[in-house]
Amino acid sequence: MYQIEFNQQDRILTARVKGSWKVADVERYREEITATLRRLRLSYPTLSILADSREMDLPTKDVAAAFAEITSSDLIGSSGKVAILVAKMLNKLQADRMADGPLQKVFFDESEARAWLSTTSAS
Repeated sequence: MYQIEFNQQDRILTARVKGSWKVADVERYREEITATLRRLRLSYPTLSILADSREMDLPTKDVAAAFAEITSSDLIGSSGKVAILVAKMLNKLQADRMADGPLQKVFFDESEARAWLSTTSAS
């Protein structure tokens, strides 16, 4: 359902999600990603997040709202840039609505997302 890994060299936390989700699944994911970020921020106060949802089914409104709460949380927002990877235009439109400011951007291509994460500006 999801995989979370951190690359120390580029300071990018990659979270890959796939399949069909329920709100309870999002809650479990939120707990794990929050705990991981709190632990990492002790050594890496600023890090970027690559949220890869290309293999995730189109979420229901409730699931999308639960993910939006994670995306807009203080812990995520204070981490640095967040690049969201999607596979379809409908997913992009939904993710664009959830994006919270200039430090969050939606991409179709992983290499473009990683290039944006590696830049120092928020543009």
